Amino acid sequence: MLNAVIAFCTSTGGLLWLLMASDLAIAGAYFAIPVTMAIVLSQRKDDIPYPWLWTLFVTFIVACGLTHVVHLWSASQGVEYLGLQVTIEIITALASLATALAFALVLPQIKMLPSPRRQREQLQTLIAERTKEKDQLIREINHRVGNQIQVLSSIVSIESRNAESPESIEILQRLRAQLDQMAAQHVKRSQQDYLEAGVSAADATLRASAISGGPGNAPAPGGFVG
Repeated sequence: MLNAVIAFCTSTGGLLWLLMASDLAIAGAYFAIPVTMAIVLSQRKDDIPYPWLWTLFVTFIVACGLTHVVHLWSASQGVEYLGLQVTIEIITALASLATALAFALVLPQIKMLPSPRRQREQLQTLIAERTKEKDQLIREINHRVGNQIQVLSSIVSIESRNAESPESIEILQRLRAQLDQMAAQHVKRSQQDYLEAGVSAADATLRASAISGGPGNAPAPGGFVG
């Protein structure tokens, strides 16, 4: 069996079939590659630099595939299509030279393009910088809010000591208790990450307390986180 296969492959007819099968496989690969490249270019044309160079590569590969198609056709027909072969060869040569020249011209610019790894590192650095700036802003807001609550609490305390009517004293005491609760909630939220679920829970507790109007078990006045 093996001897028969070797004899067929080394015969004139076997070599012809091997030549035709090789040309067919190469042509199929040459045509499949540019189709894939064309699909990628059409879908990601905004992300691909130098699309005209990409198009030249597609043209070059298609021209190479056509040379093998001509070889396959000539071998199958037993006729040498010299004119057609020369035409395809000229087209392939022009596409090859244009692609090589274009690639050589843009190669210095391609070297300057940032790699995906470098772009990822730059993005991570930028995110870290913006996060740091945002955290500083949040800390400054917390600092000022805490100061304002303490100022309001001090004003209410002074007014409570100077008030004479029981109604005024009761209102000021309720206001002081509410401010104390707000200060405690502010300290708690300032010590948490602003993305944690505890912040939402603290907001819900504060809103419920404000709606009820009662001080509840108000904690002692808290400071602020600067």
